[in-house]
Amino acid sequence: MAEDEPRWSLSSSVNYSVGDYGTGKDTTFIYVPFTLGVKPIDRFTIGLTIPYVYQTGETVVITGGGVAVRKNKQSQLGTATQNQVTSTEQGLGDVLLKGQYVLLEETSVLPEIAPYLKIKFPTADSNRGLGTGEFDETVGVDLSKTLFPRFVS
Repeated sequence: MAEDEPRWSLSSSVNYSVGDYGTGKDTTFIYVPFTLGVKPIDRFTIGLTIPYVYQTGETVVITGGGVAVRKNKQSQLGTATQNQVTSTEQGLGDVLLKGQYVLLEETSVLPEIAPYLKIKFPTADSNRGLGTGEFDETVGVDLSKTLFPRFVS
């Protein structure tokens, strides 16, 4: 069914994790993405995600789209060192832009199949561990199938 005008949406979630990420010291990580989506034409969706990132710990962890990975700080001799003082960093994370097209709509047997392209822009402060400081591109396919239609309103 074709739509006459674009359909807009706003969504958010909270992702909370605690782990040592291979450093031996726990880091608490909170990622809160705010996504503005628009469906300009039938089957095509564009989403812009602006995340808030909060982390506290004795180690430096960088993030990429809500995924935390270890980052070693380099001393002047070029060897990896760990912070000995707990620090907290928070602020804007790397912004994500995602375009997705529903190639095959869901049927009674088959799932919805929707390929997508996602680009991460280095908008976060990578020196503070809030982002990677790099552009990233992702190509993927989402598969979605309604399992219990009676429970979906």
